[in-house]
Amino acid sequence: MMPGEAAPELMRRTMFNLRFIQEKRSPTGPYEVTQLVNSFLGALAHPWEKYKRDLAAIPLSEAFENGWPRVAPLDPSDENPVTLGDLIRLMRNGIAHGNIDFAPDADGEIGLIRIRNIHPRSCRRTWEAILTVREMEAFLYKFVEQAEALQSAMRGEIRETHG
Repeated sequence: MMPGEAAPELMRRTMFNLRFIQEKRSPTGPYEVTQLVNSFLGALAHPWEKYKRDLAAIPLSEAFENGWPRVAPLDPSDENPVTLGDLIRLMRNGIAHGNIDFAPDADGEIGLIRIRNIHPRSCRRTWEAILTVREMEAFLYKFVEQAEALQSAMRGEIRETHG
């Protein structure tokens, strides 16, 4: 089937693949945490450009009230996001630039993911957070939910303008 509009369709297909791999996971693969990280690229990093202005208007406190996982910088001197857009940008940049590390859970599986931002010129860390795999999943699903709501609102505006 030919995809529709690029960002929403890529998001939809990426999330379908993530759910499929999560259902089929086994010790010998497919690997659900690997797919989760890859899904951030397809379902968040790429669509981020389309929605970043709208996401920058959402206070982080409001996002937390609406069920977004609380992601706080490890170091109080790190950049402290104020809007949902700020937080998504930090997560997106860290993942897209490969600034992630994994830590095991009690069973030796990947349980924690550390994400950090490194300033390209000074090579200084500007932000770092650690999330559980479940928090990462929740973050991605909330992003997709938010992006779908924004996409729906955009379609409504287009209909009103042209209707």
